[in-house]
Amino acid sequence: MNEKFFNDIITKYGDTVLRVAISVTGNKQDAEDIFSDVFFVLWQSKEVFNSELNIKAWLIRVAINKSKNIRKSAYNRYKAELHDNIAATENMVDLDIDAAMQKLEPLDRAILYLHYFEGYSFVDIAYTLGIPDSSVRSKAKRAREEMKEFLE
Repeated sequence: MNEKFFNDIITKYGDTVLRVAISVTGNKQDAEDIFSDVFFVLWQSKEVFNSELNIKAWLIRVAINKSKNIRKSAYNRYKAELHDNIAATENMVDLDIDAAMQKLEPLDRAILYLHYFEGYSFVDIAYTLGIPDSSVRSKAKRAREEMKEFLE
């Protein structure tokens, strides 16, 4: 892979990869590790991308997979919860939403994040995640209902 092309990809999609990882893991330090891993895998990859959309979808998919792996790791299952990773804010509603998001399954959290914060359509999310559009819509609906329960 050409170094200039690689740097352009990091510049263009790095923030998205990091934000997706934070939304799934709920931890900035883990997300930064995932960011590095994703772009290391890209650098070593022999994958041929047909378009920018394919690159972005591939990066998001790898970030979600790596995030889910970190959340499943023995270290993360047994460590004590520290809530210092929640962004400081004056608005308690933001803290409640963040806490409710962290209670969702990683894939559901990623779907809501991509739709509401990144502006992806459900069709684009389905393409990115490699699952049917109907599954994305039903997962989003279920996640919204769970969020509503958490927030009540």
